[in-house]
Amino acid sequence: MNYDLEFGGETDKYEFFLQLAKKNPGHVLELACGTGLATLYLAERGVQISGVDIVEPMLAYARVKAKDLPVAFIEADARTFESDQRFSMIFLTGNAFQAFLSDEDQQALLQTAYNHLEPGGIFAFEMRNPDGNDLSDEEEEHWGTFVDVDGVTVKVSGSQTYDAEKQIMHWTTVRDWGHRQTTSRIACRFTDVQTLQQLLEKQGFTLENQYANWDQTPFQPSSPMVISVCKKG
Repeated sequence: MNYDLEFGGETDKYEFFLQLAKKNPGHVLELACGTGLATLYLAERGVQISGVDIVEPMLAYARVKAKDLPVAFIEADARTFESDQRFSMIFLTGNAFQAFLSDEDQQALLQTAYNHLEPGGIFAFEMRNPDGNDLSDEEEEHWGTFVDVDGVTVKVSGSQTYDAEKQIMHWTTVRDWGHRQTTSRIACRFTDVQTLQQLLEKQGFTLENQYANWDQTPFQPSSPMVISVCKKG
């Protein structure tokens, strides 16, 4: 619930995927769907959709929120997920692509997407662009706040350390409730855009568009974010 309060409400992002799904009607799949923030937004607006994630507690909360919506939430690893269902569109968001930290992981994810798309199906995701972000090491600094389920304002701060050889950023996040603190750690790979294009082409995807943000501003080399929309060849 606190995850949703901290990271939810990105309507512009949900609308981007909703409009993409409407242009490619059929059954949609979100990989690494988490608590279903994007999945349920689309489902509530009539899109036939399923979600896959490896973290069962997040899926359990997604199912509670789904109520009577006809959404399937499936516990599985996006690298090894297998289904007989074929989808008109598959997407990841929340920079989830960057959670796949090795060449093998990225290739397995792309293989899953390719295998489960209908011919001509769409694959879409976003990631942070290494050429548009500061990858230098940073000591702990204030990142923001959110209000939790009990109405408490939680202060969020963090630090970052970048492993340039492996292209992996290590973030440490501290959440301070006043009476207690929690610490979490996450690692994300920063793949450069040229390498990404080669990965997609090698897997059989045709890159249709790349955007700098959710309003479909064209991507520039210095854009902090790159949103890729690909088609199965």
